[in-house]
Amino acid sequence: MTQIADGEVLYRYAKPAAFPEGQEGIPLSIFNDKEMSCDWRKLQEKPETSLHVKNGKSVIVSIQVCDAIRNPVNPKQTNTMVVEWKQEIVHDPLVEDPDNPFTPNEAHSLIKGKKKAAVLDALRENSTVHSVVA
Repeated sequence: MTQIADGEVLYRYAKPAAFPEGQEGIPLSIFNDKEMSCDWRKLQEKPETSLHVKNGKSVIVSIQVCDAIRNPVNPKQTNTMVVEWKQEIVHDPLVEDPDNPFTPNEAHSLIKGKKKAAVLDALRENSTVHSVVA
């Protein structure tokens, strides 16, 4: 697996129900997966065409890869980086699998690691709602 560099952008797909009316900011619940599946913009130039969108995950969130996500700090311990919270951000292409309709997916990537509060905050702070497809 190839490490994805800081400055790159990953797309995370979510259902509109995750964004209830009055919701301020991006809901942290969409970032909870220990192995969080995303698409790498470098290989997915049109996220609107993703099968995820066609299957109801029509909110596209852009995540800017950065050191704050990769090496989260504990704000309660004088901003010390916590090794156990470190995130591995890797390209993980999916090959054709007849049992998985989301394959093949050359753009598939993962943000791997425990999603503690500091990680979730870093993800939210470095993400934007890219597009809502009707």
